[in-house]
Parts: sequence; C-alpha cells; structure tokens
Amino acid sequence: MWNRYPWILGLILISSITLLSQESLIKGKVIDLETGQPIPNANVVVVGTLMGSSSDDNGEFEIKVKPGIYEVEVKVIGYEVERKRVVIEKGKISYVEFQLKQSYVEFSEVEVLADYKTKRIVDVRPSFVEVEPRTVKVGAGFGEDVFRMLRTLPGVFAPTDFGTNFVVRGGSPDENLIIIDGIEVYNPYRLYGFVSMFNPDAVGEFNFMSGGFPAKYGDRLSAVLDVGAREGRRDKIFSSMVNVNLTNANLIFEGKLPLNGSWIFSTRRTYYDLILEPIAEKTKLVNGDVTFPNFYDFQMKLTFEPFEKQKFNFIGIFSRDAMNVITGQNFDRPDSIAVNDLSYNKTFGFSWSYSLGKNSFVKFMASWYENSGESKFGGEILDPSYDAQGKIVPDDATFFKIDTWSNYSIRKTALSFDLSYYFGRHLIEIGFGSHLINSELKYVLKMDEQLKMFLKSLGFFSAPEIFNYAEKYSKYNFYIQDRIKFGSKFIVQPGLRFDYYGIIGKSYISPRLNILYNFDVLTSLRFAYGWYYQSPGYEKIYDQNTFFDFTKAEGLNAEMSKHYVLGVERWLTSDVLFRVESYYKDFDNLIVRKRVQGTKWVSDRIPDHPITDRRGWSDPYLVVVPDSVTSIPVNMGDGKAYGFEIFLEKRKVKTKVYGWVSYSYSIARRKIYGVDIPFIFDQRHTFNVVLNWRLSRKFDLSFTWMYGSNYPYTEPVGLKPRIMVTDSSVWIATVKDKVILDIDYGGLSNFFNSRKPPYHRLDVRFTYNTKFFGSDMDIYIDVMNVYNRKNIVGYDFSVSDGKIKRRAISSLPILPTLGISVKF
Repeated sequence: MWNRYPWILGLILISSITLLSQESLIKGKVIDLETGQPIPNANVVVVGTLMGSSSDDNGEFEIKVKPGIYEVEVKVIGYEVERKRVVIEKGKISYVEFQLKQSYVEFSEVEVLADYKTKRIVDVRPSFVEVEPRTVKVGAGFGEDVFRMLRTLPGVFAPTDFGTNFVVRGGSPDENLIIIDGIEVYNPYRLYGFVSMFNPDAVGEFNFMSGGFPAKYGDRLSAVLDVGAREGRRDKIFSSMVNVNLTNANLIFEGKLPLNGSWIFSTRRTYYDLILEPIAEKTKLVNGDVTFPNFYDFQMKLTFEPFEKQKFNFIGIFSRDAMNVITGQNFDRPDSIAVNDLSYNKTFGFSWSYSLGKNSFVKFMASWYENSGESKFGGEILDPSYDAQGKIVPDDATFFKIDTWSNYSIRKTALSFDLSYYFGRHLIEIGFGSHLINSELKYVLKMDEQLKMFLKSLGFFSAPEIFNYAEKYSKYNFYIQDRIKFGSKFIVQPGLRFDYYGIIGKSYISPRLNILYNFDVLTSLRFAYGWYYQSPGYEKIYDQNTFFDFTKAEGLNAEMSKHYVLGVERWLTSDVLFRVESYYKDFDNLIVRKRVQGTKWVSDRIPDHPITDRRGWSDPYLVVVPDSVTSIPVNMGDGKAYGFEIFLEKRKVKTKVYGWVSYSYSIARRKIYGVDIPFIFDQRHTFNVVLNWRLSRKFDLSFTWMYGSNYPYTEPVGLKPRIMVTDSSVWIATVKDKVILDIDYGGLSNFFNSRKPPYHRLDVRFTYNTKFFGSDMDIYIDVMNVYNRKNIVGYDFSVSDGKIKRRAISSLPILPTLGISVKF
C-alpha cells in the first residue's frame, strides 16, 4: 500500500521524530479567579508574534519560544483579557498562571474578531467559514435558517428557493456531510425541505468547509457542515426566549443544573396548517379533512462537569412532518390527487470527554438516529399531451390513474472515539468510528395500463410494482492526522483515513494534505489535496432524488472525488478580510442507472401531411437502441468541476455596516456512458451581497442581493407519435383521427442543452430593538424578493395543436414575514 503513497509515509515518519535540540518553553494554566476551575479553549498568544496556543480541558497550555522577554496575553469569551510579561532563558521552562475575572458584559466585537484571527493563524483548512448564529438570525432573506445563509457564501449554490438543500462546487446535495454534536444526520430538513433542522437560537457554532477538509471527516465527496449545539446558561436558574412570526413559533428555555451543569430545551412549530386550511377549504381548493404541510420539533441538551477535567453531554432531537391534501373542485388544474405523508426524525447522543493530562484529550461518543416515514399518493393525472393550463378540458382527454404507497426506515447506531495529543511541534489526532445501519424500504406501485404503455413509449425503465428491501450493514472508519509546525510561519497537516463500507464489502484509504504558510500576521497561503469516498446506500436517498435497486447491484464501488484547493487570505484592514481561492475536483465511479441494449418502436415523419394526421407518420418499426434505462446502479459516471472564488468580508467590529460580498466562477460537467454533458447544477457566475446596517441603537436594516447565471435545462428537439405496444399488436395512438403527440427530448447528448434566464433577488429586513418589561425585544419585518422577480426554476412542456408549448415555472414571489422575538 505504502508504495502508492510514498509522500504520506515520509510525512508521517517526519511527524514522529522528536527534535534533539533543547528548546525554551512557556507553560501555564488559565483558571477562573472566583471558582479556581480551569478554563478550556482560552486563546493564548505571544504579543507581536505568530506564536500561540490554546488551553486544554485542564486549562493548561504550552508554547515553544526562543530566549527573550515576551508579553503573553490570554483571551476567552466571558472573561476580561489579561496580559503578563515573561522572561525566557535558553533551555529553560517558564511557568505562568492566569487568573481571569469574569466579565458580565457582552464580549466585545473587537475581542471576538481577535479570537477569530488567532485561530486562523494556525488553521490549515483553506475553504473554511465560521458562521455566527447571530448572523443567521438577522440576515435578510435567511429565514433564520443556516442553509439559506450558506447559499450566499462562495462556491455554494441553491437548486431552488423552495427548499433549503444546497450544492457545493459542482457536487450534489447528497455529497454534503451534515453533523450536529458529532452525530451524522441523513435528513437535516423540516417541512419537506423548506427549512432546516437547525434552530440558530439553540446552536453554539456553525463550521462550514466547502472543500479540502481533513481526514477527520469522510464518506462525502464535497462539503462538511459541522454544527455544535449550544449549552445552556449557567448564570441563571431559568431563562427563556420567544420568537413568533406569521408562519411559526420558536421557544427556548435554559438554565443551570447541579453538578456544575446546564440544560437547554427548544421547540418549534409551524402553523401553515392552522392559517391556510380554513382558507383552502372555504374556497374549495381542497376536499375533506386536510392537513397542510407542517412540522414541530424538540431539541434538548444536558451538560455536566461533576469532576475535574471531565464533561458529559446528552442531546436529544425529535421532529415530525405531516401533510394530508385532497384537491377540490376549484383546484387550478384538471388533475385530481390525494397526498398523505408522515415522517419522523429522532436523534439521541451521549458524549464523555476527558483531559488525560497537560497535552492529551479524549472523547467517546455513542449515538442513535432514525429517519422514518410513510407516504400515500393517488389520483388521476391529465395526459401531458394536453395543455394542462387550459381551463376547458376536451371530452376525449385521457386521465392516467396511479396509486402508490411507501414506507421507509433508516436507523443507525454509532460509536466513536477521538484522541488529541500535543507534543513538541505536533498535534496528533486519531479517531475510530463504528456505524451499524438498518435500512428498510417498501413500496407498492399501481398504474393503469395506459400509463404503463405511455411511460414505456418514452423510454422510462419499468419499475417493479412491489419492492421490499431490508438490510443491515456496517461502516467502520479510522483516521490519523498530524499538524506539524515548522517555525512560526509554516504548518503542514498530513493525514490518512481508512473506510470500510459493508454494503459493498470494500475498503478504501484516503490520503489528505493541508498546508499553511503565513507570509506575515496579515497574509496567509493555504493548499489542500485529498481523496474523498462516498458509500452508496438508501440512507442518502433523500437528497439523491433517484431510485436505485441495490439488490441487483454487482461489483459496485464507492464514488470518489479528488480535491485540489489553493487560496490566499489577507486582512486589508483590522476588520476587512479578503480571500481568493481556486479549486479543481475530479469525480470518478459516480453511480448512475444502468443502460442496456434493448429495442424500441419508432415511426418516421412523412412530409406533405399535417403532423397530427396519421398519414404523416410511417408504420412503427423496431430498432435496436443501446440506452434502455434500468434501476440497477453502476459506476458509469465521472466528471469534473473547477473555478475560482472571491470573498470580501467586513466583520462586525463596532461599526454601523458589516457583511460580505462573494463571487464564484464555476464549471461543472459530467460524463455518463462516455457522453460529456453539463452538470444539472452547472452555474457559471454567482454573485452575492449581504449587508447589515445599524441605523441607530434601536433600528437595524439588512439587505441581501443574490445573482446567478442559472442552471441548464433540456430543450425538446421535437415531437413524436405515441406508439402503443401490447403482446399482440403495435399501433400509433389517435384520438378523433388525430395522432397523440409526445415531447421528444432527444438522446443523452441533448441533455441540458439550454440555460434558464439569470436569477436575481433582493431581500430586506428591518428590525426594531426595544424593551418589554425589562427584557430585550425585537420586532422585525423580513421581505423576500422585494421587487417580485419571476425567477425561472424550470419549464413545463405540453402539446397544443401539433406544436410544443412551453410554460415557465416561477420561484417564490414577494414574501413578507412579520415577527417578534423576546428574550427573558
């Protein structure tokens, strides 16, 4: 194996050699002045240099320096800054203790920025953004949702405004790893994708990596969102917050507990159903007992530190999404449908962290996760050969009958262990994870014969009418990475990751490399290279939007991507950050539906007769085609994505205006069965502006403007007659002596041959800050798509009088929201 990765072996060997020369050290401890308890994660810096460290869970730190006289400064949120002079002699250790006094005022924005700068000096990750929960709450058009905020960052694109899923640098939504408190989440959405599971009021941090992430993370090809749930307050027995707007309510309760502990409980509930159901029933848009899409969720976290150097965390999350709709007589389409859907997400986790000494830290975690649901769909659907927008449907119109039922359950039990060890210039991190996944998927599909023949004439694969899948499989991973400091400017982090995927019975090794070079305290260069694998499985089906029959898969491999990332970052002023980054991604072994050689009935156009005249088409004849599609997964896809990004950020540091501007140039292509086509999420130009303006002590104004050159779509190449086939006969379908025509989208080489018009949208949020019986209260109005731009998300093609008719499908119209937030 090592002959394949000689450079990794060399770097690992270098990282294990202890330097022989004797060095001077600053060792110390950071404690609370009042309680005497150690303070972890304090930023310790040698003033005027790039040297620094952070305290471990025992409050201890260590910095290697040359002999001299230094000023050492300690900063940590919630405490006053302290600075001490330290004299260092050659080959000796100087010990210093910092006793910090708690600060009962909000930690200043200047100190928060200084904390961020200190961490970035030693952070080797190139494509990293730390998102403050407060930014998610106040940004215009974000809907207090981190997924909607992420789409304003470079390299992140939104497929539509209707959902919160996102794609990163030429990837797909299923290629993003979503984690909360160390627990992988397969379905991070609520309200059927319109909002995410993350409540910013119950979150402590959002860490987003759009590429080049280290060996600690795996089983995804594109990006990582690592979310840390917030711990409850320890300065009050009880505290609460209420946030209510026109569509949902959000409640937060928290406080301190015995054993040096805390608790926090949050709950959300939408009430679209309570508002829209009476309106829909009264206008007869729906019939019978209905439930509009709605959800509620609960999240609770308990934290205890009963013993020195140890911490215990418990987290529980539960959610339910529901919908029950039957169309009524005033529905604006002639179709009649009924939808009943119910889904659940349950998450439970326990973690124990322990500082083994001055330089080592371990964390053990156990978790259980379930995503389950049941869905029913049935009704009569108008034959797409008719213009569905016509209010008068012809008497001879055909309605296809369909009835489906599905039930699914994805359960995962996971154990993980992580160790961090500091020695000399090294930070070595080692981790192991074990996952047992139980997937169950059942469905029943009933279609009338007319619909079956119609789908077959279009070349759709024949799905089984009854499907029953249940399987248990495991995943194991092991990683090791070593962050090595070469002086005060150069840091290298090599890493290796091992993954075993039980569903395909194969193992993979992923080399990773991150490099940081600090030209000075203001300018940094970062580079990342790595191999990334992603296992197949039904647990990822929510974001794939493609059905695969894994029971028939043979010799399937994990999907793979290689990342090359190079970026430069510079502080233009004390609070303005500029970053430019380029990337290249290779995709290999992408899973697509298997295409086999089959036969197809076709008919040729005969001139001099109308296209709807039967005489205008030859008798059907059989041809051999190589692209008969099945539901069997195969590794017959590859691709590439490359581009560059510009990011200019004005941090919030006692200024009235802050925010960011981002621009992305991106090209994403896929090669399927040797045919090179644009990727469905290929958007060349993306430009975003996010500004927050503090008008006064009481008024805030926020703007978000987004522009995208938009995604490709497939323009039809023409029309073709509908050919009906039974066991004994073949004929061209007609109604009243007129040929029924269907849309012809051409072959694979014609896919995504056109592009939708550019997308742009302006969102505005106005907030009034006041007091409510001594408590902080915000009254806000948030308006999405202020100038009511009709952004196109797709086209619906139909046939009218022998011609193709195109109807544009628009995204969200102007959408105002009024809300109140009170913190007690």
